[in-house]
Amino acid sequence: MDQVDRPTNTEQSPICLNCGEPMSGRFCASCGQRHETHPPTVGHLLGEVAETLTHADSRLWRTLRLLLTKPGLLTVDFLAGRRDRYLPPIRLYFILSFIFFLILALDSGDKTSEVNADFKGAVENCQQLKYNGPFPQKIEPRLRNACVRTMQDLQQGGERISRSFLQGLPKAMFVLLPLFAAMMSLFYWRPRRLYAEHLLYLIHNHSAAFLAMTIVTLIDRVIPASYSGYLILLLLGWLGWYCFRGLQVFYGQSWSRTLAKFMPMLLLYSILAVVILTFTGIASVLTI
Repeated sequence: MDQVDRPTNTEQSPICLNCGEPMSGRFCASCGQRHETHPPTVGHLLGEVAETLTHADSRLWRTLRLLLTKPGLLTVDFLAGRRDRYLPPIRLYFILSFIFFLILALDSGDKTSEVNADFKGAVENCQQLKYNGPFPQKIEPRLRNACVRTMQDLQQGGERISRSFLQGLPKAMFVLLPLFAAMMSLFYWRPRRLYAEHLLYLIHNHSAAFLAMTIVTLIDRVIPASYSGYLILLLLGWLGWYCFRGLQVFYGQSWSRTLAKFMPMLLLYSILAVVILTFTGIASVLTI
């Protein structure tokens, strides 16, 4: 029987340059990478940036919009499994905290402190500093040297202390968040929730606070100084409302029960924050 010649497909399917799997379209079905065989141009890179920042369905803008306008809902969605539409919580926290502390560092660098003290007498007082605690032979010289360095830095505007303190703030927040998450689990014992759920809620809350404080800091740069006080009051009022409303949405309790827990939690958070920031300030002085 004669064999029928059949046309053969001499065109091979493109291979994904990332994972090596055959591709049937513009994107790889295995890893999702777009098939690009040519080196990227500057126009191509700028186009990707514009697409990322302006696309209506961008995860960045959707996350930020929900984070600012719907307290607690971002955490609810994430725990309900609706995660791919938003930025991951840890990445969101890192991005917003980094931007805030960077702007704060730049803002503090533009300002100098005016100290009208007798620094010569202050340095002499540092040399007379006494320490009566444990290990005085090791700790007392370090305290005296730190006192002298602090006085000298304050005489020059306090830039080194400010920089050291700002560098320590992110580490302080990493201590504050897990500790307060453990305290929150005591207030919301029933129904029982995992510790990670309380921590995730705090990560989102602090991300929103960093975003709001960044916006306020930028606005404060362009408005008259006489309005700065009103801007701070507005920020504090918004933060109070945001935290209260977020507790209602996430834990699903009435406003009266939420208020009964909100006030002591706010007090405990303030005390814990003051203690941690005090230790951060001491560490900043000792390390300049």
